Amino acid sequence: MKKKIIITESQLKTLKQNLFEANAHSNMVKTLKEFLDNYYERVDAYVREGGEYFNEIKIKNKIDEELMSVKSLYEYMNYKFDVNEEFIKQVIRDWVSGTINDDYQLSKNVSL
Repeated sequence: MKKKIIITESQLKTLKQNLFEANAHSNMVKTLKEFLDNYYERVDAYVREGGEYFNEIKIKNKIDEELMSVKSLYEYMNYKFDVNEEFIKQVIRDWVSGTINDDYQLSKNVSL
């Protein structure tokens, strides 16, 4: 048994906008994740401070194997991609922790 739903034009416009935004959001997450996967790798580095060693997360560039800080990676991606700064930070956080899966959703809802 089929049922029909009747909606107004404004409801249709809102629905289309929500679908487009969700698609654009996941596409941008996918683009940034693929960029990170192709060129960078998460590395655990041990840094000596005051006679003790501390575990610190570093990012290794796969091209020249140079180690960089997460902050340096963020600054580069903020320069390269024209999206919200908080969005880039959240993508990097989720990429480092490995929580971005095949649906390309972030662990925290951040707008483009």
